Amino acid sequence: MVTKWRCTVCGYIHEGEEPPENCPICGAESDKFVALEEPKVSLLREMVELFEPHPVTVHFPNALLPTLALFVFIALVSDIGSFDTAAFYLLVVVLCTVPITFATGLRDWKRKFDGQMAAIFKKKIVLASTLVVLTIVTVAIRTRQPELMQEGGGMMVLYLVLILLMLGCVTLLGHYGAKLMRALIDRN
Repeated sequence: MVTKWRCTVCGYIHEGEEPPENCPICGAESDKFVALEEPKVSLLREMVELFEPHPVTVHFPNALLPTLALFVFIALVSDIGSFDTAAFYLLVVVLCTVPITFATGLRDWKRKFDGQMAAIFKKKIVLASTLVVLTIVTVAIRTRQPELMQEGGGMMVLYLVLILLMLGCVTLLGHYGAKLMRALIDRN
C-alpha cells in the first residue's frame, strides 16, 4: 500500500511504502519523515461532493408523465374518477419538477460541455422549454375545468393532445440525454 510521508524538516512529500533513506530536498534521514493519514471523508460529505442533481431530477418527469398518461387513459376508458384525480396530482408534481430539471440540465451543459451550442443542445433546450410551456398550459386548463374528462368535448381532446405532446418531449429529451451520456463516457 502506498503511503504519503512528510519530511518534518522541509515539508517534502514522498509517496511509497516506506520513507526514503534521505530527503531529496534537504537531505534529512528517514527518521525525520512522518506518515500522513488520508483525510477521512464522511459518507454525507462524499455524497454532497459527488451529487449530480440533473440525473436525479430528470427521473421525475420521465417517470411521472407516462404514469399520468396511463392514469388518464384508465380514467377515460373506465370512468373511474380517482384515476383522473391522481393524474392531475401527478401533473402538478411534474409542473413543480420540470423547471428544476431544466435548470439543472442547463447547469450540466455549462459545466460538462462548456456551454457549446451544438445542434443536440439546441434541440434539448427547445424541447425542455416546450415541456415547461405545455405543462403550465395543461395544468391551467385542468384547473379551470376540473370536470373536463367527464364532460368530454374539445377541451378534453386538447387536454389529451397536450399530455401526448409532453410525453413526446420527455421521450426525446431522454433520447438526446442518453446520446450525450454515451459521448461523455466515450470521451473519458
